[in-house]
Amino acid sequence: MLPASPSSRRDFAASSLAPWLLCLGLFGVYTGSKVQIQSDSLWSIPSAASILHEGNADLDEYAPSFTPATDYARTAYGGRTYYEYPPGVMVSALPFLALAEAVFSLGRPLLEHLGTPGARALAWLELFRSTGKVDLGAFHRTEQLIASTYVCAAAALLLIVLRRHVSARAALVTVLLFGLGTTAYSTASRVLWQHGPGLLAIAWVMLLLARPTQVPRTAFLAGLAVSLAYVCRPTHSLTVLVVTAFFVLRFRRLLLAYFAGAALVAVPFCGYNLHVYGAPLSPYFRNTLDIVGPRFLMALAANLVSPSRGLLIYSPFLVLAGVGFVQRWRSGALAPYEKAFALIVLLHWVAISAFPIWWAGHSVGPRFFTDVLPYLVFFLAFPVQLALDAPRQHRVLSSVLVVTAVFSILVHWRASITFDVHMWNSFPVNVDSAPERVWDWKDPQFLRAVPARFRSNLR
Repeated sequence: MLPASPSSRRDFAASSLAPWLLCLGLFGVYTGSKVQIQSDSLWSIPSAASILHEGNADLDEYAPSFTPATDYARTAYGGRTYYEYPPGVMVSALPFLALAEAVFSLGRPLLEHLGTPGARALAWLELFRSTGKVDLGAFHRTEQLIASTYVCAAAALLLIVLRRHVSARAALVTVLLFGLGTTAYSTASRVLWQHGPGLLAIAWVMLLLARPTQVPRTAFLAGLAVSLAYVCRPTHSLTVLVVTAFFVLRFRRLLLAYFAGAALVAVPFCGYNLHVYGAPLSPYFRNTLDIVGPRFLMALAANLVSPSRGLLIYSPFLVLAGVGFVQRWRSGALAPYEKAFALIVLLHWVAISAFPIWWAGHSVGPRFFTDVLPYLVFFLAFPVQLALDAPRQHRVLSSVLVVTAVFSILVHWRASITFDVHMWNSFPVNVDSAPERVWDWKDPQFLRAVPARFRSNLR
């Protein structure tokens, strides 16, 4: 572990207020960014409302809203209609929705005298309690507020994790890069995708694993955390597998506690799937991967360096995460849990490239890499500390970090405040019909981040 500089113990980044103020700052940026495009998340809030109001997750009470425009993200099983995506998403919204409904209901007499803010709160309450024909698009702001909260909480946990390994200042800079220069901003915080709650679960996994030893309590919580990640997004099965192997190999005596924690989520999750789909896993969790097909190697490269889906194109500072890993490995400083983090990233890269829709559909840049960003920024923190502690000694490193950070933040900021970047997915040709477009350097998606009045001059 690199020694923290003496001043870092006294600065803001090392204070107990830092995670809270970090959350507040990021939340302000996220909720002030206007892009909120519902797609996978379209039925997440109505599904949660159905659980709260009717005690079930089916969407039959919204049947008049079943139109071609709202056909996405819902599916029929056993004569009932359900939200197609992981149940962890709708469940993650429940505490926020229940609290908002309770507060607005109890405060109705006061809200009626608060002018526009009160009227908006009451209108939301009426919408949330409505069934039949409902304007699903009106929930986009609700989704954004919930998703932003999860991403901010993940950033706060990452700050706590990184402060144990690098200086507090380096930890703060690294987490700001995570929060502003990656798809954590331009994707996970926009609406209630699977990514937001999943990021928080993964940050929690890291907090529990990045410690010198394990006890029954931390093993129990680790099992709980990995299972929560999985029910939010099936690609987190890789975290489940690697973390489980980590406990089997290093803390076998704690396996009972670990599996007990996992069972708290796994049992109701499988029970729900058996009730709805007649199987322990829904079809969405049973997608096949193809690692021998002719496009697999191309997809591997595309997810890393293509102009419209490449991780190192949209967040190029993450190349330094690889530098950090190599530094740790060559110095013999890699802890077992760090090896687990790196292995998960590698397996994830393979899995998303073997997925039939390897280009991630309509999205911004490397959306599929969003789920392992916490693991990547863990290794990024070490080069960041070198650059901050001795910029003159590491001029090339410092320069690369500054230039790539500025580029990344600008791209993801523009993707969060203008719809131009998102329109690349549909025009001039739908990327789902022509995924080879991700390699088109004449029309890369990131170029759409440039304001239209300047764009023609760049071609």
